[in-house]
Amino acid sequence: MVTTGLALSLTGALPSDSFADDRQEPAEDRALAAFHDQNVDWEECEDFFLTGLDCATVEVPLDYDAPEGERIHVGVSRRPAQVDEGERQGVLFTNPGGPGATGRLTADEIGSTPLGEVYDVIGMDPRGLGASTWLDCEIDPPLLDTHPTDEELEQHFDDQREYAKACDEADGDLRPHFTTANTARDMDVVRAVLGEEQIDYLGASYGTYLGAVYGTLFPERLDRAVLDSAVDPDGVWRENFLSQSQAATDNVERYTDWLAERDDEFDFGATREEVLRSFEQTSERLREEPREAESGMIYDEDYFRSLVSISADDQGAWDESALLFKALVEETPLPEAPEPPGEPDMPMPPEDPEEAEEQLGRLEGPPHLVWSLLCEAEWPTDPDQYRADVRELRESHDFGQAASQAGPPVCLFSENQPTEPTVDLTREWETPALVIAGEFDSRTPYQGAANMADRLDSPLVSVVDNGGHVYYGSSLTDDEGDQMYPCVADAVEAYLIDGQEPQDIDCHDRPRPGEDAP
Repeated sequence: MVTTGLALSLTGALPSDSFADDRQEPAEDRALAAFHDQNVDWEECEDFFLTGLDCATVEVPLDYDAPEGERIHVGVSRRPAQVDEGERQGVLFTNPGGPGATGRLTADEIGSTPLGEVYDVIGMDPRGLGASTWLDCEIDPPLLDTHPTDEELEQHFDDQREYAKACDEADGDLRPHFTTANTARDMDVVRAVLGEEQIDYLGASYGTYLGAVYGTLFPERLDRAVLDSAVDPDGVWRENFLSQSQAATDNVERYTDWLAERDDEFDFGATREEVLRSFEQTSERLREEPREAESGMIYDEDYFRSLVSISADDQGAWDESALLFKALVEETPLPEAPEPPGEPDMPMPPEDPEEAEEQLGRLEGPPHLVWSLLCEAEWPTDPDQYRADVRELRESHDFGQAASQAGPPVCLFSENQPTEPTVDLTREWETPALVIAGEFDSRTPYQGAANMADRLDSPLVSVVDNGGHVYYGSSLTDDEGDQMYPCVADAVEAYLIDGQEPQDIDCHDRPRPGEDAP
């Protein structure tokens, strides 16, 4: 899947005449000249999951208002284009979302599509994790169950206070500078180091917000942008999370309707209400008697409630997930769980356990950046607001993440707050973006993506009757190797490779079992 070797050589700095006359450069560029002109050594990546990619470390300012001050670094990967220099279309920056997910692996994921033939595909670990300067609070962030009791919720308040204190003590001087805006500024330093006047961009989920922030801050530096499963720019961040509960419920309802129509096959009930009652009774039983699969997977109430929602997302595999639920409901032997779509193949880690652990640490963590990014937005300051929201969602949404998304954030208790407000998104760059949204996406609900398209005055690709999340990538193929979302892939590649102007379209990819796409 990965092609080794370089198809071309990129310079480690801007061309020598790029800053020949500082009077012609913006003041911010002159202040960052030392970073833009730095020499970067590209070498074959050491981490096993980046085989065949080039890696480098790029220095950036901790504080862009004081670039002469402390420096940090970001880890960058590159999958060079496979065509000759004359056919190469430049660089394509990528981000997989999260928020707070490592990005270097995405260069391989996107670079293994037809986009990787004509682009140098760039992945960057955002400041805070991976191969970049870490945030490390030295204790794990607390988690809230999907349907917590009042007692568990109060314990979560205490856990968040403890976590906030640990983060303030461990890296409080760093955290205020670990924001989406500064990640975008880091991207622009990498762009300059690569010697590119402009970039194209493909981001998923939270990465859509990062791309829109980059375009807002650097409109002259962005050409084309694909925003796959876009977040709501009007809901950063709390409203984005609260909207997920209703979206998950909508998904579960269409799934249970489908199951009810096949009562003779699955025997959950002949109506939506009967199927839901069957699932609810199973949830209550698993609360008292969790079930362990041969694989070691524990099916308890919390996991079961989440699994119903997760399975509802992928209507293309409803028949497979129904067999698992049938075994859980009827307490019969469990089938092998279906593989979720969108999981890339991963090479085997090194045999040396210490080396494997060290490399996996750069892939998986640390997990602290997420709350630094979420806390860049304003959150309610009244603790009773969180209590009320948790109770409402707990009672009104039986399946999905529900109340876990409504609990108090760590920033409610932190002494260290971001150094600037969130970026007010605008599109002043010339080319419209291509925004993609699933009609029943429960993680970035459809209306939010439509709002992003409106905000950026850009067309929307709507994946109809679909609850998936993220629609373009080399891992999104079926058992025969065909694109799981061919209509989406055609739109993305026509836009980024052929330069076609994007349009509003409906895609009917990944139909329900037994159905053909229109």
